[in-house]
Amino acid sequence: MNGRERVARVFAGEPGARPPVLPIMHTGLAPLFGVALGEYFTCAEVMAHVTVRGYRAFGFDGVQLSLGVAGEAEALGARVAQPVDAPPVLRERLLADVRNLEALRRRDPTAGGRMPLFFEAVQRVAGEIGEEAFILATLRGPLLAGAQLRGVEAMLIDMVEAPDAVAAVLDFTTDVAARLGAWLRASGAHGLILGEATCSPNFIAPAMYRRLVLPQHRRLVRALRQAGWQVIGMHICGNTLPIIEDVIATGVDFMDVDYQVPADQALARARGRVVLRGNLDPSALFRFGAPEQVRASTRALRRTVDGARWIMSSGCDIPPGTPTENVAAFVEAMGA
Repeated sequence: MNGRERVARVFAGEPGARPPVLPIMHTGLAPLFGVALGEYFTCAEVMAHVTVRGYRAFGFDGVQLSLGVAGEAEALGARVAQPVDAPPVLRERLLADVRNLEALRRRDPTAGGRMPLFFEAVQRVAGEIGEEAFILATLRGPLLAGAQLRGVEAMLIDMVEAPDAVAAVLDFTTDVAARLGAWLRASGAHGLILGEATCSPNFIAPAMYRRLVLPQHRRLVRALRQAGWQVIGMHICGNTLPIIEDVIATGVDFMDVDYQVPADQALARARGRVVLRGNLDPSALFRFGAPEQVRASTRALRRTVDGARWIMSSGCDIPPGTPTENVAAFVEAMGA
């Protein structure tokens, strides 16, 4: 059984002898192979090469590609700086004045910024290893994309003082995500995950999520299904226990579980209705831990999730600077 088949079985409700291994790792791979992030984020061939090399070097069952949180804003025309050794940095808030929203509606996000580069990178990876590995592409969800356009602090204030304005922004960013998702379907990726860090209960109240964002998530997932996506996931950082039921209600097939959420509690809440992925600490364990700690934590998690619909991963993005030995220890502990 290859990695793609192993992941597909979990989504079909038929976990195999071991959980699949598909960590949240993209920018963290580049430095391991001597590639500067500035080069990684500006060349589709390099992004694809790093991804495929990481898959082959460590023996993952699948890979995840991401353009970074500024992707949608840049695609809509925002100015972005590209440091030599860091992801793109947003230099402009296109919705600092929400009256600019109508002008943004006339722009094509599939043709702007680095979106064509990202499509090409995903397509290259799918073409090279898509028969043997599960390919997961990333887009930003409505609230995260809206916060990049409006500004995080301004968006938070608007959610309290101007919810109608927030609703208009989220209507727009949901449409953007649906359009990008339909376009990205032709890349050859097997699954699509929506990054929504700003939906975390560590960031906004669950009641606010349910009132303002959950309806948009439901609408977006329906649109992505109509576009042909069979596997759709949601990534929300932090302690998501208070909103697990809500995330399941969006209609997604899987959700990420960050390290703040005990795996047994996440399994108890999910009750097998969705696949869960996580939940090893990307910083304390992967970045700053020792290989023996990674092995011990990975084995302990595997014992907890044995037989469940679970994909072994970090709870969030494994950062640049993570030692090669720790990534290798993670996979070795699975017997892969």
